[in-house]
Amino acid sequence: MDTPGITALLSTTATALLSTTATTLLSSSTALPPSEGEEPTPEDEERVSSQALLILVSLLIAALLTSYYLQRWRIRTVHETVLSIFAGMAVGLVLRFSTGSYIKRIVTFDHTVFFNMLLPPIILNCGYNLQKTSVARNIPSVLMFAFVGTVVSAVVIGVLVQAYSLTGIESIGFSLLDSLILGTILSATDPVTILAVFEQLRVDPKLFSIIFGETVFNDAVAIVLFATLSALRSSGQDFTLHAVPSMVWSFMLVFGASLLVGVAIGVFMALLCKHLRLYEYPTIETSLVLLLS
Repeated sequence: MDTPGITALLSTTATALLSTTATTLLSSSTALPPSEGEEPTPEDEERVSSQALLILVSLLIAALLTSYYLQRWRIRTVHETVLSIFAGMAVGLVLRFSTGSYIKRIVTFDHTVFFNMLLPPIILNCGYNLQKTSVARNIPSVLMFAFVGTVVSAVVIGVLVQAYSLTGIESIGFSLLDSLILGTILSATDPVTILAVFEQLRVDPKLFSIIFGETVFNDAVAIVLFATLSALRSSGQDFTLHAVPSMVWSFMLVFGASLLVGVAIGVFMALLCKHLRLYEYPTIETSLVLLLS
């Protein structure tokens, strides 16, 4: 399967689950917290867990079948990711008006699952199938969009959210640091749909390589920036100009250390595949690559 296909599959999976969670969390004000509600019995817990698993698996099956029919019928006006968003929102809307608060907590998507289970294979697949010659030829543009573009996007969104918060229209009360963290989350763009359409339309290879290369670095930059701002928030500090040098140093330290760890694991896996002749056992080779990612 090609790169946009694998990436679209993983992103569609995450999109369906995240959209369900986003709609379900809107009812958090009406749902009883675990401390105030009656805890279910083991029988009820197993029954509700089975129902939640059925909902999530049904969403994934529907997303995969939708992707199949869209590709088979060559429908280009809409992408499967868009349909997955609406499907997840529909399921989340039904769960929002349901009576059980426990099932709402069960189907709530854990962000650690996304960061540790879904995102690494997406980045691995993008990096593994990276068109090295085209990206290397356009590396200044790629790095400019990935680093400077992500930071500028996060700051602009954060300032706009902070300005809206200061109006007091909805009594949000975000601090500047919270607004920047939200801006960092929203600046992690997902151009899977664009790449899939670009591949179908056979656009200019230079444009495709720039956007594809930016995709590889964008998620990494956004994650490190999010971790840096979250660490500042956990320490009880707020965003000030005096904190900028320490934030820049923390960002470079985390990004550099992550890069070194990634390179070391990549070299280790390459040597492992070379000296152990793992290419003769493709199942084991694939499993090791996914686990080390």
